[in-house]
Amino acid sequence: MQQNAPLPYPDADLRQHPPRSARDMLGGIYFLARTIDKTRAKIQGTLGPYKIQPGISGYVFEDLGITEEQFTEAVRSAKSDDDVVKWVHAHTDAAKYPALNDMLVNRRIRDDEHRAQVLPANPSLAERPDLWNWFEFFEFDDAWMYEPGNRGKTGAAPL
Repeated sequence: MQQNAPLPYPDADLRQHPPRSARDMLGGIYFLARTIDKTRAKIQGTLGPYKIQPGISGYVFEDLGITEEQFTEAVRSAKSDDDVVKWVHAHTDAAKYPALNDMLVNRRIRDDEHRAQVLPANPSLAERPDLWNWFEFFEFDDAWMYEPGNRGKTGAAPL
């Protein structure tokens, strides 16, 4: 019996657990650690129910002036988070980080109409009508997705 080759990023198997929290700051940027986890998972085919774009990671790339392809190549060639951070710092303007972080921390579901639009792709949102901030929703949804009774539910795909 042939054994499967070990994953290059064993901690990034998002079929088994969520990525790091959106609130984890790395290199002075919120969402960067989460985006690294999702990118590593995409590289090795273990992205599970997650996506990189469209979504918040896409806003991060756009605001920093880099592409997903450039970021993916930086992650692929990096040996550690520190290597990715060094690449990001070398290819982006640090003066943009405070505004980006402010936008990320305060990004919200705008109104009831917007909630209705995002609900089909985020079914756990129906259980928490009190959640409007995306970071709060991600924390809830990451836990919700990996509860045994919710695994595999259609549309469970956080940003």
